[in-house]
Amino acid sequence: MPANQKLYLRPSVVAQPLLHRWYAWPYLLAPHTGALNLRSRLLPIVQGYLKAPHLHETALADPHRYGGPFLDPQGAGLDAVETALAGMREGGRAKLQLADDIDELRAMLRERAVGGTMEPLYAQVPESLRGRVELVYDTAHRPSFRFFEPLMYRSPAFEREGQVVSLSAAPAPQPFVYSSPVLPAPHRLDLAVPFDSPLWDELFAARLDPVDVPALARALGVADEDGDAFAALFREEPPAPYREVAPDAVRVRYFNHATVLVETEDTAVLLDPLIGYTEDGHRHFTIEDLPPHIDAVVISHFHSDHFSLETLLQLRSRVGVILVPRASGGSLPDPSLKTMLEAVGFERVRELGELETHRIADRVEVVALPFIGEHADLDIRTKIVPLVRALGRSFMFATDITPVEPALYDALTDVIGRLDALFVGLECVGAPLSWLYGPLLDLPLAREHSKARRLKGSDAPMADRLARQLGAEHVYAYAMGLEPWLKHLTGSEYEADAEPVRQAALLTELCAERGVGAELLYGQAERTWPAV
Repeated sequence: MPANQKLYLRPSVVAQPLLHRWYAWPYLLAPHTGALNLRSRLLPIVQGYLKAPHLHETALADPHRYGGPFLDPQGAGLDAVETALAGMREGGRAKLQLADDIDELRAMLRERAVGGTMEPLYAQVPESLRGRVELVYDTAHRPSFRFFEPLMYRSPAFEREGQVVSLSAAPAPQPFVYSSPVLPAPHRLDLAVPFDSPLWDELFAARLDPVDVPALARALGVADEDGDAFAALFREEPPAPYREVAPDAVRVRYFNHATVLVETEDTAVLLDPLIGYTEDGHRHFTIEDLPPHIDAVVISHFHSDHFSLETLLQLRSRVGVILVPRASGGSLPDPSLKTMLEAVGFERVRELGELETHRIADRVEVVALPFIGEHADLDIRTKIVPLVRALGRSFMFATDITPVEPALYDALTDVIGRLDALFVGLECVGAPLSWLYGPLLDLPLAREHSKARRLKGSDAPMADRLARQLGAEHVYAYAMGLEPWLKHLTGSEYEADAEPVRQAALLTELCAERGVGAELLYGQAERTWPAV
């Protein structure tokens, strides 16, 4: 490795945050939800694979089963999978104990909390939860408990020592992140540095400003034998100059899925960042196409196709504030995004409650609107529909809503006002409730109920009705998991005969009948509006 040479991090470098070799998706990262997912979802997949690898191979030969609970070892042998399993069990001991203790607490409350005072029951709370939960009744006298979430991140179950960032020189095909661990491989450089370390900010800032590569390697603990591989992640060539926005204009760029950048000459608002890399064989915007400073990142809700620690970690030093929905206050299926982000090193996070506004600059602001849908009828409140206003223009991002109650937006017409564009998610099929939330449930749910309660968004008639109701001047269908470079995160990709794609075509027809433009966003798109 050349000494004292300052170089730029290549834009193609992939940086995946891992926890116990699993991709750090949000319901795994939170200690309490992660405990249940590790025990009841992830370990059984690995154990099932080791018992019958041929069954997993057969299942994955069918492309339509890609998002199922089938492990793809990516060429690793059984010994490597067995070693990974042992590491998960050992490194995740505190989580596994917590999962068992959550079950024990639930059972104790069902048996003993029958309407009387909870005070004597605190002495029977399992050790890992002592002092970290409050025992409560709801107004129907049903017992439950809520977590003091900041204390969960100070518990042994928040296993910082299990946090790894896996660096690769360029993107490569990957298995679905809910079903397959990210196993060590020759093309990966795994660095066991916790996510909250400022060293990651130094590394990712090198996309814009050169860094002393040998010094950074020493600080990150890169082994001598990995020095050349680390140095190969950098180059002498600086990034291309950023293409600025014209004065008195609003530029909107679609990056993929639900990631949209709204810019003026001197402000930038980035929504639900989940950003692909260069050199992946596809044409799209990447991190190279982001401005050097982003005033605000807005997260609409907690699902991993909208909250990507992988992307956020790479942008941490470039973001003014992260705006997240206000959490419900410690319920198991509804963790706090603010608490989680702060636990992994983000210092500037603000919660927005429904109808609250965050002002970014003169004539640029974000309003948090209510959100119904896509959460399978669970009481999950950490979700908003962002409304971004910029220089007199207004854009509503109805990511995964299911607008089954028109009266909601009838009550908000004065808040929303004139709407230049409605971005609406048309993932109208969705997965059943148990696909995501199964490990978190107190009791199993009947199969027919799980299939009926789906993680779905709007269909074309719903979206058209909403657009008419709000007077949207243009409609964009998006957030459908169509881009192939995101398949390992969304579980789907573009198929012309898929129902969401058919619904997007129908929405275009419905809007055209009343003279309103509509289109399906795919890959990348850009449009500029003059200020008004």
